Amino acid sequence: MSPLMNASEAEQRANLLGNDGIQDGNDEDQREANVNDREASVGVGYLLILTCGVAGLQVVWAVVLSNGSVSVLARLQVHVRSTLLPCHQQFLVSLGLSKSLTALVWIAAPLAGTVIQPLAGVLSDRSRSRWGRRRPFIVIGALGVILSMLLLSWVEAVVHGVVKGFGGDPASSTTRSLVVVIAAIWVYALNISIQPLQGGLRAFIVENCPEHQQSQASAWASRMVGFGNLVGYFSGFSDLPKRFSLTGMTQFQALCLIASLSVIITIAISCFWIVEERPRQPPSASLQRAGLLEIFRDLIRTYREMPVKIQKVCQIQFYKARMKAQASYMGPQPLTEEALRYGTSANLLFAIVALLTNIGLPLLAQASKGKDHETWLEKRFSSPLLSRLIHYPRLGIARTWTYAHILYALTMFTTFLVNSQAGATAVIGVAGLSWALMLWAPFAIMGAEIVRRQQSVGDDGERLTEIGAGAIVGIHNIATSLPQIFAAVICSGIFWLAQTMGSENGTAWVLRAGGCAGLGAAYLTSKLKD
Repeated sequence: MSPLMNASEAEQRANLLGNDGIQDGNDEDQREANVNDREASVGVGYLLILTCGVAGLQVVWAVVLSNGSVSVLARLQVHVRSTLLPCHQQFLVSLGLSKSLTALVWIAAPLAGTVIQPLAGVLSDRSRSRWGRRRPFIVIGALGVILSMLLLSWVEAVVHGVVKGFGGDPASSTTRSLVVVIAAIWVYALNISIQPLQGGLRAFIVENCPEHQQSQASAWASRMVGFGNLVGYFSGFSDLPKRFSLTGMTQFQALCLIASLSVIITIAISCFWIVEERPRQPPSASLQRAGLLEIFRDLIRTYREMPVKIQKVCQIQFYKARMKAQASYMGPQPLTEEALRYGTSANLLFAIVALLTNIGLPLLAQASKGKDHETWLEKRFSSPLLSRLIHYPRLGIARTWTYAHILYALTMFTTFLVNSQAGATAVIGVAGLSWALMLWAPFAIMGAEIVRRQQSVGDDGERLTEIGAGAIVGIHNIATSLPQIFAAVICSGIFWLAQTMGSENGTAWVLRAGGCAGLGAAYLTSKLKD
């Protein structure tokens, strides 16, 4: 038996291997045992294994879809252009994609997040696979991500080889156009494959952790995002082919290889060690009806029937996502070597601040009240003497999240005063605090509400089928993805208006608009109760 698994988990694994997960005994006794299993606390090792898949996925975002670096541009033989594009867009530009068409590539991520992840969530809720609800979607998504990244990074070599084999000219304009089209298709395939992987991992974490530890699980998931960011950051700014003697391999190919290995290792660990309980009850009649229209009806019904607290989280995320997208959209900016160096430092500082926040803050804040849900600090100062000497206000997740929104807004408004590169770097670093809360707070709140709702109906599977975790995670992703499309239009309007009024600092006005959105998110978050 693994030291990371308790007796009930080991028994579940044995039952799954021995009789396909169907356990004998009285159904009522079994339901009670399942409730007790979920209420029992799990250790740090279990949480690490449960959430490590998020780190592998974040390496993909950081390496392939994040802002590229000077070294990536150099390895792809692209001159430093007027706009910092995501790495895969830089790759397409290097292949010959016009900058005017990069918007069609940029929209792939928010569009896939708005449409594909909710669909995958509903389908996984309906799943009655012997491997569990989420694992098949996680594995399929991971395979799609790996295949898309590798084919994207080697697309030029493959197309040139095929064209040359048929007697064509690899240097012709037709071949270059074909390379760009096929590369763009693989970019869309990558963004589509990410959705069942990302949504499946989040639902997987929620359903395999007890209610009173949802905050801890979300905190560990956010820490994994931080670790993944650092791996992607340092990989992007290292000369990987030279460092690892990867002869004949470009930097972009090496980055995609590292991201693929990260996904393989972390997903294999989570899916092998964490045992999903096989659903014993068939899906309800409403969920058995097939068809795309029925799936969208299920999503609408799920939003109406899911807990009010989760609805409010989605509304907050709508403002928060729009704020994040506005702050991230930098628009056309002339880039000098010094500016790139400061930008690099700011990104590193942002990632470090976010990671340290996610490591330390969850130790002081907790989602629930009561003796059984003490924070780490309360447990350390639990003696009567220390309790009388040390007094501090209890930090609930909702209250902490509200403060983070306000801090972000105030930070964005400091752009009226900041006029140095060092000051701008500090602004980006402080923004990492708010980003850290965005990674932790909403999932901690939603996870606790989902598990509480499942347990409130006697654990007979009926409520979970009617309001599935996959559908809720998908709806939450709509609230974070759809506003990014709106934000692009808003930011373009702000840049146009600033240019019309003779201002050369449109980026600062975009950040200030993000600060206003932060105040709206703070107001909505203040209505949440811990």
